[in-house]
Amino acid sequence: MARPRVLISGPAPPPPGGIAAVIRTICESELAERFDFLRFDTTARRRKVRGLIDRRWNAALSRAFGFDGAFNLEARAKLAAYREALATRPDLVHLHTSHGFDFWLGIRMARLARSMRIPVLLHVHGLFDVVVPEWPPLRRLFFSRALRIPDRVIVLSEGWGRWFEQHIPSERIAVLRNPVDVRRFHPRDPGAPRETLRLLFVGTNEPVRKGGYEILAAAPEIVRAAPQVRFVFVGEDTEQLEQRRVRGTALEPYFEFVGSKNAEQIAPYFDDADLLLLPSHSEGLPIALLEGMAAGLPVVACPVNGIPEAMSEPENGVFVPPRDPEALARAVVDLVARPDRRRGMAQANRRRAEAEFDRTHFAHSLAEVYDDVLRAS
Repeated sequence: MARPRVLISGPAPPPPGGIAAVIRTICESELAERFDFLRFDTTARRRKVRGLIDRRWNAALSRAFGFDGAFNLEARAKLAAYREALATRPDLVHLHTSHGFDFWLGIRMARLARSMRIPVLLHVHGLFDVVVPEWPPLRRLFFSRALRIPDRVIVLSEGWGRWFEQHIPSERIAVLRNPVDVRRFHPRDPGAPRETLRLLFVGTNEPVRKGGYEILAAAPEIVRAAPQVRFVFVGEDTEQLEQRRVRGTALEPYFEFVGSKNAEQIAPYFDDADLLLLPSHSEGLPIALLEGMAAGLPVVACPVNGIPEAMSEPENGVFVPPRDPEALARAVVDLVARPDRRRGMAQANRRRAEAEFDRTHFAHSLAEVYDDVLRAS
């Protein structure tokens, strides 16, 4: 019997980021034994911008409609390519979107698939509960109506599920927390004596929202109390923005900026770290948190969005308020001084990652969603 063919749309690995990591995990999981996965890379450019006229036209359309460029020429080219992908007649479409341009693009892709009687899953990432309330009323109305197009909407946390129930019935919502492949990480004892303690921050592309500047603000106090620490910043923008803030200052020797890393490259940084810093202002369910737990790292994080569903205080880490460098510094200094507490958190985090977030559990849950939607179609 032929395996059902699933067209997965979203950013293709190896580009870094949570959505790409989830897609990679799906395609490499046990699901590949039951389903034939086809890929459509939404980050690939389908049309070359042809000079100033194109740029001005795109900008004018984006300003006029306010949909992050959803009506620009690049989107039209992507939709044409997607129409060709749908012509292969997959049995199911699995669309991954965030809250910006790719949401509106994803909705138009979903409409295309439904017009061809292909069932659609919309897998939402990003910060919808943060950005949608700030939209003008007409755009929020479009958003609610757009969510009626897919057959099922997959959200990352129970809290998100309750929020999306304001827009669509609960029976059309499936809660699937992000997965992590725990086999890629090799925990060591973070409480063992070590000359240098490495504090890891992963803020790919969004250092401001991820709390990178709070770490910089907390760093002087942390270094004064614990001069053995070193901050390791992973992420594309951290290499360009935060590095400038410490260059030439007394803090420079305490920071290492390693730039953007893909899934294969990032695991050693987790394995070599002693503590994960995640002082994000807002999140869905960050892959960096799950990777840190799989690597057996104690965590200092802000209790925003899906994070409190993934970790508990004091078992798995310490919560600090968003945008509070003083609280962040106190929490880090306390953990650095208490190796036994770090060890207990590390062991609890690895156990929880294996029990709740490993890709095997995720694959089983996603297979049930696939089966339900396919049966209903």
